[in-house]
Amino acid sequence: KLMIQLSEALDFAHKSGIVHRDIKPANILLDDSGKPHICDFGVAHVEMSTITQTGATIGTPSYMSPEQVMGKKIDKRSDIFSLGAIFYELLTGRRPFEGESITTVIYKIVNEDVMPLTQVRKELSPEFEEIIKKALAKDPDDRYSSCVELAEDLKKIFLDSLTIW
Repeated sequence: KLMIQLSEALDFAHKSGIVHRDIKPANILLDDSGKPHICDFGVAHVEMSTITQTGATIGTPSYMSPEQVMGKKIDKRSDIFSLGAIFYELLTGRRPFEGESITTVIYKIVNEDVMPLTQVRKELSPEFEEIIKKALAKDPDDRYSSCVELAEDLKKIFLDSLTIW
């Protein structure tokens, strides 16, 4: 439910032409009712702006997309990668790309696939594996094209789990 709400909130920003560029757990606050709020748009990029150029690496390495750590042009799909990294961490209790140094983390983000969810936690549904795989695709063209698509896949799993009970 939390990931659905985050996906929908980020989709709103994207539809307004804003790419956050630093989606990470520290930039997600929960209010008293448990509703998440995305904060710290300090490094966000407005699509029509030229303030930050391609080649500038901005963000938190553990949650950055491959194109972001390489200083390439980014768009909303980079935020989707970051959201996928957070989802992986929520499900497994560990970051998808871990290392002794920032260099190792960056190498893994660019070159290695994450450990499959079911190898980390065997009880997780394979449906989550497909969502994680798509959100964390190395090539932005292989990722969800919008956060609303991600939210729709999450809703399918969420609604299916409600019918079980």
